[in-house]
Amino acid sequence: MSGMAMMDGMVHTADLEWKPLGPGTSYRLLRVSAETGVWSAILKMEKGAVFAPHKHLGPAEIFILSGSTQDRLGVTRAGDYEFEPLGAEHPSTTALEESLIHFTAHGPIAFHDDKGRIVMLLDSEFFLKEQAQEPQYSVKKAA
Repeated sequence: MSGMAMMDGMVHTADLEWKPLGPGTSYRLLRVSAETGVWSAILKMEKGAVFAPHKHLGPAEIFILSGSTQDRLGVTRAGDYEFEPLGAEHPSTTALEESLIHFTAHGPIAFHDDKGRIVMLLDSEFFLKEQAQEPQYSVKKAA
């Protein structure tokens, strides 16, 4: 994709491979915009997987497709929606069971250590660099 953002289109999520994001966590990228920094993905967390402490440097929208998680707001279950405002901080987020989550970030997420030092930035640039192949759309080129 070399710096290009995924364009509007239909994404057949079942055709996308799961890519590792961290221990027990993987993702299927739905869309990323180099222009706005917005990215959207389906996250899969195995039971017991943990997102390290982090701060939202842009708002985020979370919809639990299946499973359940525990975060700063409590327990989320399938069908629950969360909005994380700019500046929201989490000590951690833990999957209570295998969970699928539709996650849209409107800016970076800064993961930090116990001293508050940023150790990883999860943002549109991360996903643009991680994409090794062109997105697969439902409209294909004619032979």
